[in-house]
Amino acid sequence: MPESPESVEAPRAVSVEDVRAPSRQPFELDDRLQAKVASLGLAETIRSLQEDGYGYVHDLADPDFNGRLRDTLLRLCRESVHDEGVGMLLDKDPIIAEAVLNPKLLAVAEVMCGKGALLSQVIGSVKPQGGPPLPLHVDQGWMPAPFPVHNQLVTFCWATDEFTKENGSTKVVPGSHRKGRHPTIEETLEERGAIATACPAGSAVVWNGSVWHGGYPRTAPGERAVLHVTYGRLALRPIESYDHLGEDWLSDKPYEMRVLLGREDFLHTPVGRIASGPALLLRTVMWGKG
Repeated sequence: MPESPESVEAPRAVSVEDVRAPSRQPFELDDRLQAKVASLGLAETIRSLQEDGYGYVHDLADPDFNGRLRDTLLRLCRESVHDEGVGMLLDKDPIIAEAVLNPKLLAVAEVMCGKGALLSQVIGSVKPQGGPPLPLHVDQGWMPAPFPVHNQLVTFCWATDEFTKENGSTKVVPGSHRKGRHPTIEETLEERGAIATACPAGSAVVWNGSVWHGGYPRTAPGERAVLHVTYGRLALRPIESYDHLGEDWLSDKPYEMRVLLGREDFLHTPVGRIASGPALLLRTVMWGKG
């Protein structure tokens, strides 16, 4: 099983000096975070993320844990009615929560999304032989370009099977995060500079929210199971939560109220992105761009 997470840091009083301290710039790590990255063997992962926009996290767990995670993903995906896979997995099996709390994932998430990063999405997918490709895109696709200097999202693909092009691994365009924008339709079709990611089972491919990436079709026999975990900056959520207001309260309100409360986009939904359907995803991307 994975290493146990470090103890949660005890809360301490926050001073005026703390609040007025300048923002940490991307990949500017304090001594504590530098020590954590070093102790977990993540220096090369962080270097690759900074230079190429993606990297690898190896030795996430022992073979027994990885095998049990794979079996769980296969079961959950086969129980799903959605071809894409299945989302909202955090409470579906205890092993999912263990994986989300993996110390290496949490350390990289803090580097990429700041302290207090939030869990954004937990999805399982299974790609059989003949499984379709996925076109190039960015994970923060509903954000307008140019993208901010500070990365907003970070995604891990925990490969419970070996990741190769033939097995249907993720494709990435190294360095594309420096463009700070979405790929155009032409760039999506050409896929110039795209390469296949490759790593052994029990590892993860990780990329930032603005790197261009997609997926190759699986040409090899069999199937591969992946746990997709995305973390995001805490500043992306609203200050107040009105999740307790149900459809009865909204029934006599105009459509604009539904929009203001986020009921007409796919973010922060109680059913997740996959079950929300493509219409909400496309609407969210369109609204988010401008």
